[in-house]
Amino acid sequence: MAAALAPKGRTLVVTLGSTLRADDGVGPYVCSHVRFNRPDLLLLDAGTTPENIAQTAINWKPDKVILVDAAHFQGTAGEIRVIPLEAINQAMPISTHSFPLSVTFSIIKEDTGCELAVIGVQAKSLDYREGLSPEVEKTAIELAEYFNRIGNL
Repeated sequence: MAAALAPKGRTLVVTLGSTLRADDGVGPYVCSHVRFNRPDLLLLDAGTTPENIAQTAINWKPDKVILVDAAHFQGTAGEIRVIPLEAINQAMPISTHSFPLSVTFSIIKEDTGCELAVIGVQAKSLDYREGLSPEVEKTAIELAEYFNRIGNL
């Protein structure tokens, strides 16, 4: 897990999700609590339309892209797993995204040659309501603290 979250050269962190669908808001939560002060780190919240940030990601030419999103992999609520790109559509079927994540991030990976790490956070609830479950919020806070530590070195 540590290697997947570690920056490498120019590192782009992309968060995904909808704050209106409970734990699907884990990505936007992390994004709203992170501030990078290094020119080699960039943070983008793609919300529910990651295809809209694809060109920005390609133009920035990252060496690594870290994607943070809610997932469903039969884990315990708040659990984090690294998800292989080829399994992203199965692990994230709960997604609110309008375009397959695997396609969007395959294009970014092919065009930039970057390393891609997909970090899934097991959701407890995807009900239509605002706010994270306590388990997912704890994980989101830990992720934000980690990114803030590396972003301010």
